[in-house]
This record gives sequence, C-alpha cells and structure tokens, in this order.
Amino acid sequence: MSKITWVNFLHIYQPPWQEEGIIHQTARESYDYLFTLLEKYPKFTFTLNISGSLIEQLNILEPEILAKLQLVVKNKRLELTASAFYHPILPLLPEQEVLRQIKLNQEILFKYFKIKPAGFYLPEMAYSLKTAKIIKKLGFSWIILDPISTSQKINNNILYQIKNLGLKVIFRDRCYSQSYPAEAIYQKFQHQEIKVETIITATDGEMYGHKHEDWQGHLEKILVNKNLDVLTVSQYLKTLKQTASVSLRDSSWETSQKDLQKNIPFALWQDPKNSIHKTLWQLANLSISLVKKYPKDQNHFWARYHLDRGLSSCTFWWASAKKVGIFSDLAWHPDMVDNGAEELVRSARSLKQASVAEKIQAERYYTKAKRLIWERHWRKYNI
Repeated sequence: MSKITWVNFLHIYQPPWQEEGIIHQTARESYDYLFTLLEKYPKFTFTLNISGSLIEQLNILEPEILAKLQLVVKNKRLELTASAFYHPILPLLPEQEVLRQIKLNQEILFKYFKIKPAGFYLPEMAYSLKTAKIIKKLGFSWIILDPISTSQKINNNILYQIKNLGLKVIFRDRCYSQSYPAEAIYQKFQHQEIKVETIITATDGEMYGHKHEDWQGHLEKILVNKNLDVLTVSQYLKTLKQTASVSLRDSSWETSQKDLQKNIPFALWQDPKNSIHKTLWQLANLSISLVKKYPKDQNHFWARYHLDRGLSSCTFWWASAKKVGIFSDLAWHPDMVDNGAEELVRSARSLKQASVAEKIQAERYYTKAKRLIWERHWRKYNI
C-alpha cells in the first residue's frame, strides 16, 4: 500500500464587497468545517492563507468562526502565511502599492493572531521577479507557486531556491490541486502497489464544503489512514536535505502554456485583447497616480480606502469570461466588475484637490468600463 505525505496549502478570501449572505454561507460550509476537522483529527493540519479583508469580514459577520481560527492558530494546529490585504495581483502594481498591501496584511495578522509568518502567499500565485525581490527584502523565507512558473522538472524531495535570490519556493502538484485532493489521495490508497510519495496541493479553501460537497467522506477517510502523514509547508521544508536553484518566469496558478506562448502570463486579469481589462487598468492607474499626487488631501484616507478595495483581483478576474477549472464558474460576473470599477472611481471622486479635468477623465474611464461590461453581458452572457 502507498505511504503518502500530504502537504496541504489552503487559501481563503472573499471580495471586499461580497454579499453578507454568501460570507455567512461560505463561512459555515467551508471555514467552520475545516476548523472543526482540526479539532476532530489530531493528524489533520494545513498551511492557510486568509486575506486581511476576510479577517475583517469574519470579525463583523462570523466572530465565532474567527475565534475558532484564533484558537487553532494559538494551539499551533495550522500555519498561517502572509499575503496582500485585498488580494490584488501584485506583479501588476507599482512597488509602493505592493508594499502597502503587504504592510496592511501584516498589521491585521499581528492584531488578531500575534504572529509574523515566515511564508508568503502571492495572490493567485501571480509571480514576477520584481515582486519576489520585495518579498525577500521584507524578510519572508518561502513562497508557494504552480509548476507552470518554471520549465525545470520538479522533484518534491528537493528544496528549491530562486536563482540569484535565495528565496525558498515549493511547487504544488497542479493535477492533484485541480481535482478534489482528498478523493485523489483516497483513490491512490486503493491501489495495491507499494509506493512512497509526497503530494503537495494548493487550492481555495472554499472547495472544502462550499464548492464541493464531500458526501462520500473522502477527507475523513484518509485522515484515519495510518499510511498518511499530513504536514504544513514549514514542516515539509524541514524534511528536505537536498537543495537546488530554480529559474522562474512570470505566471499564476491559472496560467496556461498558451498564455505563456502569447506572453500574457496574467491573462485572467490583464489581457490586452480584453477591452474591459484595458479600460479598468486605465482607471486603476489613474486613481493610483491621483492618490500619490495628493497625499495631503483632506479626504486622502477615503481615496486610499476605495483604491485598495478596487485593486482586488476580483475587479479584473470576473471580466475575463474564462472557465479555469472544474470547481470554478465561468469567470464572468458583471456586478463584481461593476463594484470594483465603482471603488476605483470613488477613489478619484474623493480627492478634493484633484482637478476637474482629472476627475472627468476618471469618470470617462468608469462610464466606458460600465458600458462595456453591460453591453457584453446583455449581448453574450444573458442566458
């Protein structure tokens, strides 16, 4: 029978403007489910990224579930990572915005959990060397990526470090991660051959219970299997004796080989052929420049607040209109895109010192984006 070591990385996040009912539902179906399993099965553990914005949402809407998370972190039943507060695509932002989002996230992690994580999760595993250098400079020791980010063959028994940078990186198994990992591992245990294997998965935590109902109980079945070991990322890194350097390329955990061939590694958020993406980034970049230009504006706090929220990956992802996995819907949701665009224009609107011309330009980008969103929806996706 197989002997499997499972390194399970989970990421949980909700858009900052998510409907309260959906947050309640997801929190009960997924987050509470996972934290309860930690209490029930001593073997179960995982490395978790929770965005700072979701921590705030749970504190208001589901404080009991946030308290459960605080308890399991305190008891070292799971490991938390650092990330960016509002889940933006970091390689697409100026360094100042990247640093701000990371700092905000660090502050809220320390506020609620009194920790400074060693690992860093790039939202959507969106990697660039520029961003990796920032992460290394801030003192984080490891990141996790999809294997699409390298052309090298990956061995799960080797500790990889980014070439000429020294930042440790581990790679998820894309095939297992795009399935339901617990079922895939359960099926491996049904085979008769003797095999020792390390499986590294990284998925949205919402897959467990909310996006996928494990009615056959695969997860709980494998957690009682004596031939399964479950490790956090940091625990796994300590087991690795052999090291190697690795060269990486711009990518995300949804990047395809076709995207790489077209040189659009972040196609779900910035596709040059997507007119909505183009207009949204024109608005986003204008708002970024205005917030930077008027730091002493009396409404600077609110301009920053709306900008931070508008830069959420959902603003752009839901305009991509692509199907990216068996557990994902078609990435088209006009209300989500509309909400993000409104946050971006409200940032510009908030600045009293911004000129009339600057505000009118922001409004032009916003109204163009809104028109493109809803024209596309009614013409193509209103089924």
